Amino acid sequence: MKHKYTFIFLFLSFFVLFTSSVSARDYTIESDKINIDIDSNGIVHVEEYITYTFDGTYREVFRRVYPPPGGSIENIQGHCEGGTFSVVPIPDGYELVGRLPSPTPDDITFVISYDYYRGIIVYDDVSEFHYKLWGEEWEKPLTELTATISFPAGEGDDIQYWLHPNDYTRQSHLEESVINIETGKIPSESWYEIRTVFPRIISPDPNFVSIENENGLEKILAIEKKYESDQGIVKIIYYLTILLAATVLLFPFYIYFKYGREPNIDYSALYERELPTDSKPAVVNAIVKSKVGIPTMDGFVATVMDLVYRDYISLHDVRSNKKYLGILDHEVEDVVIEINKNADVSDLQDFELDVFSLLKKYTSAGSIPWSQLKAALGKDTEFFEFMHGWNKKVKDKIKVDKFFISRGNIKIFIFNAIVIIIAFLVLRIITGIYPPVQFPVASNVLNMIIFIMIIGFALTIFAAVNEKSFGRWTPEGRLFSKRWDNFEKYLADFSALKEHPPESIKIWDYYMVYAVALGVAEKALKNMSIVVPSEQFSHSHFYVIYYNPGFVSGFSSAYSASSPKGSSGGGGGGIGGGFGGGGGGAR
Repeated sequence: MKHKYTFIFLFLSFFVLFTSSVSARDYTIESDKINIDIDSNGIVHVEEYITYTFDGTYREVFRRVYPPPGGSIENIQGHCEGGTFSVVPIPDGYELVGRLPSPTPDDITFVISYDYYRGIIVYDDVSEFHYKLWGEEWEKPLTELTATISFPAGEGDDIQYWLHPNDYTRQSHLEESVINIETGKIPSESWYEIRTVFPRIISPDPNFVSIENENGLEKILAIEKKYESDQGIVKIIYYLTILLAATVLLFPFYIYFKYGREPNIDYSALYERELPTDSKPAVVNAIVKSKVGIPTMDGFVATVMDLVYRDYISLHDVRSNKKYLGILDHEVEDVVIEINKNADVSDLQDFELDVFSLLKKYTSAGSIPWSQLKAALGKDTEFFEFMHGWNKKVKDKIKVDKFFISRGNIKIFIFNAIVIIIAFLVLRIITGIYPPVQFPVASNVLNMIIFIMIIGFALTIFAAVNEKSFGRWTPEGRLFSKRWDNFEKYLADFSALKEHPPESIKIWDYYMVYAVALGVAEKALKNMSIVVPSEQFSHSHFYVIYYNPGFVSGFSSAYSASSPKGSSGGGGGGIGGGFGGGGGGAR
């Protein structure tokens, strides 16, 4: 048995090591050295020396090449030290494959050469060589590229050239009739090209070059001038994007210091041991526990509790036996809500009367078990719709401006809306007019725009959820908020309650209503059960809730269940138009 477990351990160890080595399999393309020679007939001879490094096992390297429009690739040759070379036709071109020796070497240079026919365009005034030195089909980045392009002797003074995107160029220079180029890193799926114009080939042969019966220099210069201008525009957009990002980061601090700092008030009490004001529990909840003026579900439940305290409804405990799995009996406890049929509702405010009427609607013969009420409220969207109307009625009872100034929040929302609109416009401009594949700086712009949009959306959500962060209390509102916060601390602090308990169970019950409104019902009820003598506690209106705490939290789950499902909420080509390019890799 011991050998069996040893074998299993060794097998698992081997499996982990094997899978780790497979997952670590990777390769890099260290360099591509390109020598291009353009002869006097316009035939383009290319030699490439592509150096790979390997980590893991690979079978072969490959390079895809494509002929120029209307032209061909001839005289393809290749060499891969220790391996074999083959040419595989693919749609529109060829795949040059170098078979690697086994085991896979740490590094190897793949040497290939080929000739382009009809790659040079001959106009009436000049000749053009527009060629992608590196294509967008490479799956890995290139660490560096060096290239030499040799033209027919004696034409050096009349050669002009442009490199796209020039951001990748480390250095370049023209010496006699040879252009020397050196680049830094070229990302994967990106291209790098050269466009040159040189003296017109005399008596061009259409078998070797492509002939255009028009002047080409003026058109080419116009294209290059526009590209240079576009590069400048992209850089300006980039700098403006940095400025916008800085503004997005700093503007919230400005709003906070100008509109969010609270006024000083003369108040220093640690606790409030009596109700600070005679405000309704739903109103207290709407002012201090939520977006100012909009009650949370705790405000609704506190109104239910207030109706219990004022004897409009009552809560009773009920126990019944049910079979578990149809065999074992177990006791089930529930709360029965009973409507006081003789209650005078004329003293109720409209939002309180709505709650009373809602509960009464669901009762049968004046009462209903809480479990049945919870299921009924969550059955359709009626409770969800009721709460939206109820919240508005509570808000109508509050003069919000008397307590809170939301000017800072409004400015944050307007600012974020403008920023997000600008970000979308820049995104459309960059992706539609200045794509990163032509202008690498545009990729930095995209990164900045994504950052700005994330910050903008996050700031909008934060401001919506935390209205008090960028708005501020009026002096009256801050005093109201501080006093109720201290009353909340009193209810939740066992030592404070024990040292200064309310004088009667009736006051305890009244405080419990506000404990629900302030979101500390569970702590207050627990403290109440310890501090209040058991003979008094049993006479509390809310005694049954102590053994059925789900009564307080259950309204939230009923509301969630009632929410509507699915709500939540030829000639001189443009930049990048050179022939050549292609791609490759290892496999």
